[in-house]
Amino acid sequence: MKLYLKIYFSSEGASTMDVIKKAEKMGFGPNVGDYDFVIEIGSPEEYSEVTEKIHKLLKGTKCMYKVSTRP
Repeated sequence: MKLYLKIYFSSEGASTMDVIKKAEKMGFGPNVGDYDFVIEIGSPEEYSEVTEKIHKLLKGTKCMYKVSTRP
């Protein structure tokens, strides 16, 4: 299963490149289309772990985000 991540940046928050580097360090790869990044996950438990990590990753950056999964 793939988890897609879309990030909404704020000019009042962290720099775009800083946030992108953090997402890549977490294992996300770039994605072309409606979502900015994608990562492969294997189970519902892993979904919970990844979404919690995303939340911690973006905390304090003033970014908003949206996730979606697909088989």
